Amino acid sequence: MFDAHAHLQDSRLKQDLHSVLARGIAAEVTGICCCATSPSDWKAVQELEASHSSAKLVILPAYGVHPWYVEELYSDWLELLDYYLDLSLVAPIGEIGLDGIRKSVPRELQKRVLSIQLEMAVRLQRPVILHGARAWGELADIVKPFAGRLPSIIVHGFSGSSDIMRRFVSMGAYISFAGSVCNTAASKVRGAATLVPDGQLLIETDTPDLFPAGGAPAAMDEKNRPLNQPSNLKLICNEVADLRHVSSDVIADITASNARMAFLGAGSNLK
Repeated sequence: MFDAHAHLQDSRLKQDLHSVLARGIAAEVTGICCCATSPSDWKAVQELEASHSSAKLVILPAYGVHPWYVEELYSDWLELLDYYLDLSLVAPIGEIGLDGIRKSVPRELQKRVLSIQLEMAVRLQRPVILHGARAWGELADIVKPFAGRLPSIIVHGFSGSSDIMRRFVSMGAYISFAGSVCNTAASKVRGAATLVPDGQLLIETDTPDLFPAGGAPAAMDEKNRPLNQPSNLKLICNEVADLRHVSSDVIADITASNARMAFLGAGSNLK
């Protein structure tokens, strides 16, 4: 299985990261896309990829500015992003996008930083990893003009409607489902998970967030909330399989194959 989205560099995992990764390997996770969120964690992602990737577990780094952090950027952030992308010629640009949860972050600034990163992805021919919580429709509007010029689009932690999902699918985007699909009350997400074409389906944990119902916590945070981990990908895989009335092995194989295409293109050896 390939975990299409995680934040292994998160400080909440630092003390137990080795065990977290070992449990992921034991649960048959063979690849993880580790997504940065701002210049403050790009170095940590690069170092983590260099020190923890192995024959048993491929860690694919991704570098970008999450919409929560667009107000924290220094004047040289684009040059620094270009530097980290140059260190890994297969690294996607992500996690980028729009966010409707933190209302205090100026939407126009979010759009400007997103557009700059989409233009960079076109120039460098890198995949993009999109965040769109409570802003899916607006995000689709902004991404659409870029879609035909990007090598691939990964829509992370999708939680929008089936109609918006179809808009992204029509652009050729991959739709990734996280722990929310395990919530039986999340009818919108679960409905969308049944409709994504086989060739555009991905699964993820969003470690250490989006903890799935019934999952095994990596640890508890300071507010006694469970932290997610890649080993819980099996739970998400099983739930998506049940919703689509196929075996979990089928979903594991389909999503791993799609991850190879989405992140590295045809002919890659990504597990």
